[in-house]
Amino acid sequence: MSNKQLFLTDAQLASELNRCEYCEEKPCQAACPSDCSPADFIAAAKGGRPSDYARAAAMIMTRNPLGGICGGVCPDYHCQAACSRQGFDRPVEIPAVQAAIIARAKELGVMPSLEPVAGDGNKIAVVGGGPAGLGAALLLAQAGCQVTILERGAELGGAAALIPGHRLPAGVLQSDIDWLMKEGGLKLDSSAAVSDPADLLSGGYDGVVVAEGLSVPITLGIPGESLGVSGNDYLANPNEYLASGPVAVIGGGAVACDCAVVAKVAGARNVEMFALEALSELPLTPKERGELLEHGIEVSFRTRVAGIYGDGQKTLETLRVSLSGGDKFHPSKMAGVPGTSVKRQGFQRVIIAIGARPALPRIENAAIVYAGDGANGPTTVVEAVASGKNAAAALLATLNGRDAVEAPGPLKSLEIISGYNELPVSLETDFFGRTIPSPFILSAAPPSDGYDQMKKAYDAGWAGGVMKTAFDGLDIHIPAAYMHVFDRQTFGNCDNVSGHSLARVCREVSQLVKEYPDRLTAASTGGPVSGDDEADRAQWQSNMKMLEDAGAMAVEFSLSCPQGGDGTEGDIVSQSPGLTAKIIDWILEAGDPEVPKLFKLTAAVTSIPVIIKAIGEVLDRHPGKKAGVTLANTFPCMDFRTGSKEGWEEGILWGMSGSGVAPISNLTLANVAGLGVYVSGNGGAMDYKSAADFLALGAGTVQFCTVAMKYGVGVIDELHSGLSHLMAARGLGSVSDLIGAALPEPIVDFMALTPTKGISAGNHDLCTSCGNCTRCGYLAIALNDDKHPVIDPEKCIGCSLCVQKCFSGALNMRERTADELAVLKED
Repeated sequence: MSNKQLFLTDAQLASELNRCEYCEEKPCQAACPSDCSPADFIAAAKGGRPSDYARAAAMIMTRNPLGGICGGVCPDYHCQAACSRQGFDRPVEIPAVQAAIIARAKELGVMPSLEPVAGDGNKIAVVGGGPAGLGAALLLAQAGCQVTILERGAELGGAAALIPGHRLPAGVLQSDIDWLMKEGGLKLDSSAAVSDPADLLSGGYDGVVVAEGLSVPITLGIPGESLGVSGNDYLANPNEYLASGPVAVIGGGAVACDCAVVAKVAGARNVEMFALEALSELPLTPKERGELLEHGIEVSFRTRVAGIYGDGQKTLETLRVSLSGGDKFHPSKMAGVPGTSVKRQGFQRVIIAIGARPALPRIENAAIVYAGDGANGPTTVVEAVASGKNAAAALLATLNGRDAVEAPGPLKSLEIISGYNELPVSLETDFFGRTIPSPFILSAAPPSDGYDQMKKAYDAGWAGGVMKTAFDGLDIHIPAAYMHVFDRQTFGNCDNVSGHSLARVCREVSQLVKEYPDRLTAASTGGPVSGDDEADRAQWQSNMKMLEDAGAMAVEFSLSCPQGGDGTEGDIVSQSPGLTAKIIDWILEAGDPEVPKLFKLTAAVTSIPVIIKAIGEVLDRHPGKKAGVTLANTFPCMDFRTGSKEGWEEGILWGMSGSGVAPISNLTLANVAGLGVYVSGNGGAMDYKSAADFLALGAGTVQFCTVAMKYGVGVIDELHSGLSHLMAARGLGSVSDLIGAALPEPIVDFMALTPTKGISAGNHDLCTSCGNCTRCGYLAIALNDDKHPVIDPEKCIGCSLCVQKCFSGALNMRERTADELAVLKED
């Protein structure tokens, strides 16, 4: 099994990514010592493209430059324990997800690059190349400092380098270190012996970070202690201390646990730990406790080793201990129980893993800061990195003569490694001569129904929004329960307008335009279709004029909502070319030519080009006026829900939105491409790629609704990041380069599709023997005696549906052999 698969297979990774709810509060981020946001890097990785793994990895490594190793060894009491699913079913396996993301980014060659940062050239010495030192060194280097790591050991990594292979694949730590050293341009000096950090200041350094870790073993002070080997020495080179006979491990913590498991895996007949703690007091994670059980490690609780004797086979003198009632466990609180001394014989090896302490003295000097285990006691890798970042930030503040920003705590850091370009390609785009920050705007929907919603969206980074459809002097009917969820990505609604008056919307438009002049503040309205053209025209024009006078930067006219249609010429106004053209003519004849007009249409027509051509004729009669269409909106459908109707549930007409209608919108946009009418894409975009598809099909902007309803307006960061990095990966230098990229022939002719047929194949290591693949419509799959799939090449036509349905990832497609191809072609 590869390193990539040691934690999660591709199918397992996809499953975990889909379980994340992208919580608004992001409790997982708050619980991460280095302030990584699992919600954000999971949202990025969901796309599954190299550019997605690249930016997900950047989100991790710029917060925690040892993100690969932490993904493998982080305990479950940080981010995972805070997962919102914890109280529902089970938390997302966040550390394993993180490990898989970094592994894939490394394999794909898309680990993030950090731009060199110009600085004042302060020379900084970082004493210790463990997690705290490495985190501090990179943050300082990316702040413009000249950083040298002083590490007396043979390799970087500190205590992290002692993590055994059964918990961390070989090479993961080193690949993290290689990335960090290269990106930061860091220097390593393994020859300098530091006994006093103050000497470094007089030796030419402007500042010092002491991140030495815990290097001096704590001693038991018992007879024969020298007959044992310290836990750190043992883990540093276990091959020097191989044992086939019994092994004793003194200690009950994580290092003792690692020593015990390594000894057992290396061939020790039996391994026994001697711990002062009771079972409930062992400072171990559930995973570490499970390893003790898995490997059959014996544990003697409430036991003190009082002496070690013998040159060959060793004898341990042990004593039972007790804790005074009501006291919290601490080694100093343990008292020996008289008459319980026992001598245990026959141990081939004794490992003492009861802890260690720092070697260097602590000096009070503003130019010397302390980090890591030496400053805080034993911590996790991610806590050590956080401590290092905080120490580096404090030192920078001192050197630059400014007050340090107080960290949330010694083991929590909000600092971000600088130098990563989050938007490699500018997303600025043109909207009828107005430059807006990006092509992504909110559509007329609940997230834009009022000043407060729009302000929240703008503050989050949205380029614009169309305030929800409003009218003047019209009674509005909005059903009490008008939202419907078909599935996790497809919603429906049976309301079509705002409950707010047009006068209120106009006041809010004016305020938004004044406060956010760089955003596209638009609003939506409409009018009656009664058959009295003069009265109807007057009302449409009046509503438009109110919004223009309020300063709306664009006005959208709703001709397409599937609910509450006028019924005069079809269920929806824009299903009628003549009626659509007539209303648009009313608007353009009276509208301000400098205020763009968008006419929202529906895809629920026999031929959308017929509608567009009718609109084009109207536009030709009004040259110079800025106008276009919005396509394709929600799609009319019906579903049942519980209601008061006797005999059956209520049938409700919904406007379907979200991913379920994206294919409809794609086809609609493809069919109007090249017809010369500006299009704002709308209906179905639930991620940056589906939005990019709209743009590639010729849309000038993309409107979002359902994605903001599901994930909140904060999702705009993910949409912007994904689009910018996708454009960079495809060599597109601007949004204008993307618009129309799929044209002029967006649809491949059916007869041009390849007839070459692959064949499905099974990976028995991943198969769960569920048998679902035998539901093949061509009866091409059966199970063998081991309940694994066997594919019949004569029947399999390569449709790939079995692969797409297999939840475990045990099926894949491959090319046929010549013999398999010959069998398929036979009559």
